Formats: sequence, C-alpha cells, structure tokens
Amino acid sequence: MKKFLLFFVCASAAIAVSAAPQEVDFDKLPKNSQEFVQKNFANEKVKSVVMDREASWDKYTVYFNSGNQVSFEGGSGDCSQIIMKSGRIPATALPAKIKAYAAAKYPDLNIVMFQTTDDGYKVGLSDKSFIDFDKQGDFVKATK
Repeated sequence: MKKFLLFFVCASAAIAVSAAPQEVDFDKLPKNSQEFVQKNFANEKVKSVVMDREASWDKYTVYFNSGNQVSFEGGSGDCSQIIMKSGRIPATALPAKIKAYAAAKYPDLNIVMFQTTDDGYKVGLSDKSFIDFDKQGDFVKATK
C-alpha cells in the first residue's frame, strides 16, 4: 500500500510539473503568431514567451516590456486574447467589423482588451465596459 501511495504521489507530481507553463523562445511560436506580433506590435519589445499546456492544446502568451500581452492558440497559432496595460490595441490587430463598430459608437474610448470566445468575440474598452460580438463580428450586447 505504501509503495502504491508513493507511486501515485510521484506520478501526480510528474504530471503537474510537465503541465506547468514554461518559457520558450519567440521562434517556437507558430509562424502566423510570429507574423502577427511583428505586424501589429513592431514597436514593442518582447520580454518573454510562455507556453502553457492545457488539456489537449497549447497556449502561447507573449509578454512585452510595456506590460501588454497577446495570447495564441498553439495548434492554429490564431490570436485568442490581447490585453493592453498601456495604450490601445492596434487597429490592424482587430477584425474590421469590430474596429468599425467601436469607432462609430465609442469614438472617445480605446479598445484595451480583445478575446475570442465560444460565441464570437469580447472587447474591453478603456472605460471598463465590454462589447460582445458574434463570430461574424456583428454586435450582440454591451455591458458596463
């Protein structure tokens, strides 16, 4: 019984360690993720890149010296989240319909958060309000 318990504890620890986030080089990102960063965040300096293995997929997060960050799905390399601690999300990083809607309805506010969801997209504005969009980029609701 003691051997079984010891085996179980060691196996659990090994699984936990292998699932822990780990720092990787920028060139380990999927190619389209690298291009996204270079196109949309050319003026940012990369501080670190962290790969997090969650269940059956990987997630990469690029942290910049400014405190801003952008996350990508490991398999597809698609952007899944952008969080700006300073400044606003570059317009080139946003879907066109979302960018146009926010500019028309909230011209005095900056978009500081972008996230893909199961239903579409969620955008955070500088006044702490959120706007939800469907997968086609059409407005669904706004919350404060």
